[in-house]
Amino acid sequence: MRIGVDLGNYAVKTSMKDSFLSKVTTKEGFNSTPFYLDYDKFYVEEGEFSTDYNKAEKDITIQLLYYALAKYDANIFDIVVSLPISQYKAKKQGFEQLIRNNNVKTVSFGNMTKDIMIDKILVMPEGASAIYNLSKEQREVIGTKQLLIVDIGGRTTDVALFINNKIKDVKTVSTGSLTVYEEIVEEVNNKFITDFKLEDGEELLKNGLFLKGKQQDLRFIVEILKRHFNAIYKELQLKFNLDLGYVLLTGGGSYLFRKAFKNRLSNVLLSSDPIFDNAIGSLKAGERIWQE
Repeated sequence: MRIGVDLGNYAVKTSMKDSFLSKVTTKEGFNSTPFYLDYDKFYVEEGEFSTDYNKAEKDITIQLLYYALAKYDANIFDIVVSLPISQYKAKKQGFEQLIRNNNVKTVSFGNMTKDIMIDKILVMPEGASAIYNLSKEQREVIGTKQLLIVDIGGRTTDVALFINNKIKDVKTVSTGSLTVYEEIVEEVNNKFITDFKLEDGEELLKNGLFLKGKQQDLRFIVEILKRHFNAIYKELQLKFNLDLGYVLLTGGGSYLFRKAFKNRLSNVLLSSDPIFDNAIGSLKAGERIWQE
């Protein structure tokens, strides 16, 4: 089976449009179902998010990868994975070697036990892969014009400049949805003397805070969002001409800043599939390479 797996810092996504939170722990929760990897026991989607965004060295990379593969009725996989653009050249070989060194595992989850082998491996640059998942309509609109892909993930925002469908420049900004949630949680905890964790940040942003019998005033979150958007936008302005061609906004974190980008730029294109662009685009790129 051929599959793209986007090992995001917030969530793991596959080209089959499955996703789950990028959390692994060895501590059993109240309703935990253990996942066994070569008979080591883990609990996936539980615990806390990792603060290390270096996937080539992250402790939980292999657990997350095999948990994703275990969901499918196959034993042998050709996979396409990705790295942040800033890490791609320096970490690509080490990331690929990490997977090759762990390319055969026995997995158990629920009533299922099977052996999995990873045969072929390709590593692609994050964000850039989204160009392979453009809709037909978007391709027609863009044509031969410059395209700047802005992929807002969990820990980073990866940016790739395409001219004539070739990468000409890249940048990684150290801001993503998790950095936004971290600041929201910190501010809420300081203001209301609460004990929310990072994983509560998204819920606070979406539904606010009902505390002590009433809905609390969280209007300060707007300023947090503005600050992080401005940090991303400033870095883009310093390195790229945003007025040329089009800017494609993608990545799970893009939902936080869609309105802000649309207010600033008239040439913004919104991905129709921002959550899975990397996974699906990476697989499409891999298919082309394997066919050559």
